[in-house]
Amino acid sequence: MRLISTKNKNNTCSFQDALFNPMPSDGGLWIFEKIEKMNSEFLNNFTSMTLPEIAFWIFKHFDKESEISETDLSIICNEAFNFPLIVKKLSHNIFVAELFHGKTMAFKDFGARFLARMMQHFARDIHIITATSGDTGSAVADAFCELTNIKVSILYPKNMVSNVQEVQMTSQGDNVMAYEVSSTFDTCQDIVKKAFLDNDINKKISSANSINIGRLLGQVFYYFIIVKETLLLTDKKEITISIPSGNVGNITSCAIAKKLGLPIKLMIGACNINNSFAKYININKFEQKDVVRTYSNAMDISRPSNLERLILIYDNKKFDDIIGNTTNDKITLEVIKYFYNKFNYIMCPHTACAADALLSNLNQNSIGIIVSTAHYIKFNDTVEKALRKKTIIPESIKNLLKKKQFKILVEADYDIWKNLFKEKNSF
Repeated sequence: MRLISTKNKNNTCSFQDALFNPMPSDGGLWIFEKIEKMNSEFLNNFTSMTLPEIAFWIFKHFDKESEISETDLSIICNEAFNFPLIVKKLSHNIFVAELFHGKTMAFKDFGARFLARMMQHFARDIHIITATSGDTGSAVADAFCELTNIKVSILYPKNMVSNVQEVQMTSQGDNVMAYEVSSTFDTCQDIVKKAFLDNDINKKISSANSINIGRLLGQVFYYFIIVKETLLLTDKKEITISIPSGNVGNITSCAIAKKLGLPIKLMIGACNINNSFAKYININKFEQKDVVRTYSNAMDISRPSNLERLILIYDNKKFDDIIGNTTNDKITLEVIKYFYNKFNYIMCPHTACAADALLSNLNQNSIGIIVSTAHYIKFNDTVEKALRKKTIIPESIKNLLKKKQFKILVEADYDIWKNLFKEKNSF
């Protein structure tokens, strides 16, 4: 598999090297050199395939150099994707794709589990350093906690993740350390990026953020299942898909799936008021501003890393099949209440942003798919505020919240974090 840097197409590497060195030395990100359409046999038959089978064939499509044997690839795909993806029909043209049926109840389980098993396959001793606005940290902590040759350090913004997310990150095990940073996600992400350019510590570190191409690829596969399951429930063929968009990895994965031949007419980047991505898509102008805390905290990001990948995928041309949408907190609560009253369906605030974006932009001749990225229980305070009633909390969540947490509070300063990191690890 040949990958190129977003900053320099002549800077190339293999898939294995990109897993363990996720940021090129030029400061860009790795992306596929070519994204060619899948062959007609696959595109005519993927609707009869399982997710592990789809992942197997798409990976082989990219892996021209056969970095992984077919036997090993099959085992990895089956172990990574061992939980369901469920599509529900709410009306004649509105569907919800639930990506939260993995262990940490968020879509990040797909990419994190795939990445973890790929890294385990190549069997390198490595330290994962990842920034999170919530669900990435939960999924990464769970996916890597049992892999003894891999340590994990998670950086998350203080007071900007939910209680469930924080416990999932801070209670996993001896090989997982959580750093609570007194700042925003953007600062956490900046610290991670600086670490990869720091020759003092960057020899044995990697990332499980969507800056890692392995995480991103693990999210491409499920879009084929989303479309497959939706088409089983309707006769309509024109598809509009609305995707919660923070660091823009999820919609980038969808754009890759479309380039592979998945029949999607329109993608909507659903943002909260931290909407630099939506503005860029709609008016081709990037306006960075200070992050504002919202109910949809995983999208509280002003500098989406994956935007440079998306720009390269579209060869610096106009995004004709992507539009951006902005939803504020007031509307988020209204949408949660609306879908509960009309469809008896409860959704998390990120999903509500996608639902609002879909309702605002759906052509009645199209199928509308809302990508639901997390179970509502992870944001239960917001959901109960919207519904003005108590929800039922699963016993598994009650037991989770009783777990003992281990975390390190750190100021928003790279050198301070680096010294703590080196103190805790043999660098």
